[in-house]
Amino acid sequence: MRHDSLAAVPRVQLRHHVHQALHRYWPKNGQLPLRLGVVECQFPVTVHSLKLVLVPLPEWAAQFGVDASLAVPVEACVDPGQPKWTEVDWWLAAFLMLEAWHERAWEGAHGVIHSYSWRLADWDERIWARAWVNRIGLLLRAWAAVDAGQDAVALFGPLPAPTIVMTHDVDAVTKTWPIRLKQSAFLSFNAVRQAAKGRPGAALAHLVEAFNFMIGRGDWWMLEVVLNAEHCAGIRSQFNFYADERPKNLRRWIFDPGYDIAEPRLRSMLVRLAEAGFGVGLHQSYDAWQSPELMRRQRERLQGFARDPVTSCRQHWLRFSWRDTWAAQWEAGFEQDTTLMFNDRPGLRSATALNWKPWNSKQGRSHALTALPTVLMDSHFHDYQSMSPTQRREAYRYWLDEVVAVGGEAAVLWHPHTLARDYGWSEGFLELVAELKGRAACATS
Repeated sequence: MRHDSLAAVPRVQLRHHVHQALHRYWPKNGQLPLRLGVVECQFPVTVHSLKLVLVPLPEWAAQFGVDASLAVPVEACVDPGQPKWTEVDWWLAAFLMLEAWHERAWEGAHGVIHSYSWRLADWDERIWARAWVNRIGLLLRAWAAVDAGQDAVALFGPLPAPTIVMTHDVDAVTKTWPIRLKQSAFLSFNAVRQAAKGRPGAALAHLVEAFNFMIGRGDWWMLEVVLNAEHCAGIRSQFNFYADERPKNLRRWIFDPGYDIAEPRLRSMLVRLAEAGFGVGLHQSYDAWQSPELMRRQRERLQGFARDPVTSCRQHWLRFSWRDTWAAQWEAGFEQDTTLMFNDRPGLRSATALNWKPWNSKQGRSHALTALPTVLMDSHFHDYQSMSPTQRREAYRYWLDEVVAVGGEAAVLWHPHTLARDYGWSEGFLELVAELKGRAACATS
């Protein structure tokens, strides 16, 4: 039965969960933030569309905000109409955003949205624009240092170095008819959108692109190109491969990758990746998002060809349920997931740039696996938006700089087959590689 209520989380568990998620900000003297005089607001059992309020910060903490303020859910403010930083339940605010509590309630009431932000009606989109949870951690760290009358670095240790991991979902190695149909349809839809905006030239260009994509022929074996570019840049990324061996029905023919991981060329690539220090994970089938049985079988098949243990994954098409997906992944033998993002926009889906153990609503405790959010992917800037190279680079820098600014952890995603001439996205990929190389301390897995 669908419902918009979630069980209230006891205060002690809530604080412990958030405190553990933010532990990178207090590697020593970690008990001090728990002693702060943070006000307590009632845990919202029933929640609806997310609404935020901007809370002005004191001068000593202004640097951790955006324009000297932090955004928090209205439920965490004593008086949302006149928010004061001393009257915010910071532990509750962090928990509600970290665990996307409003989105979980939306899933219970309206069904799984998988990973499309447009399905969340009347939502405050500022939630996805910043790593608000990390910034709350920085505020609590600074507050504890002020209370103790000591320097934060001396008290807790230096701020953590950021970690940004390049990842690749291998959706295609040859040009298949399902991809011809899907991408041509997407380009045609973009043509209609441009026409509706009164841009006939852009609409015609999309239609021509759709026609050429449908009939064109080209080499889509781009794994070598990716491997060489990243090796030269000092990046060691994560490649997620599809490994389902079931015969294709119509739905899987349309939505799943068309290759077989047992192909000699792919088996050879798995060996090369391991030897070069790159990671290998699973890209589950379209229908496996809540099935531990399917995930396990696919993981074990991939493991049969991979040199190192396969313990990480990302769901195909970002098919994801807060209630079911992480639980199924853990049962199938995974320890790390990078699914958490939106298909239709870049951003931080849980206002978080942390590799943390998410809350398990069904069991009332933290999951055993860790979730690393993904902040951007190629199609955000080439399919869902039409950007100039300058605009694209500015967007990359905005999101990467946010992760770096908070000493956070996140992944980025690029699909190797989009480097083929049919897509022409190779320039965007090389730009992203260059941005990561410029942040060398946080460019490797």
